Amino acid sequence: MIPQPDALKIVLVEDERMFSEMLARSINDLTGLELVARAFTVAEGVKVCEQHLPDLVIADLALPDGNGVRVIEALKQVNHNARVLVLSAHVEDFSPPAEVAGMIEGVISKGEAHAELSKHLRSVIQQQNPGFEDEQNLINRLTAREMDIFLLLGEGLTNREIAKRLSRSAATVATHRKMIAVKLRCSGAALMSVATRHRIHAGKIPS
Repeated sequence: MIPQPDALKIVLVEDERMFSEMLARSINDLTGLELVARAFTVAEGVKVCEQHLPDLVIADLALPDGNGVRVIEALKQVNHNARVLVLSAHVEDFSPPAEVAGMIEGVISKGEAHAELSKHLRSVIQQQNPGFEDEQNLINRLTAREMDIFLLLGEGLTNREIAKRLSRSAATVATHRKMIAVKLRCSGAALMSVATRHRIHAGKIPS
């Protein structure tokens, strides 16, 4: 396995619980990232930034106890090299405060958060860890048989269904599946999401 730089530490600050869960899944689906904490208020956001010294903070600015800019200001005090992705329901109206403008990597519309977040996160990974291999490069290294199984996983097929489709045993498919997860540097549980996302980006199924 090719050595990889350390994963970027991420703190997510978002008060809507279900939306926060969705964003957390998007983060966890990408290699090269570690979601170290989630916060739901300004106070919690400041505390976890001071505790974890994250490389990247994803923050909503409209929080129950105040403006999320306070979290960014606290982050600047403990890690001025950190980057910030701002979540906003009104991207066109957002104007970054001058004191933290240099830290802001991008502004993500809440209406398009899933696709936009993935794009911005990949950009941050490449900027801060230039030696980190992009997920697509890892996928391109799969063998022909592994790619067949990977694509069928993207269709939502089980090991038994894939085995039947490829005239192989379920045990053989399970072995290949474990190797694919190792090669893509993701957990076995996350592999299905990676495969599905690959099919969506390749235009094989509608997003």
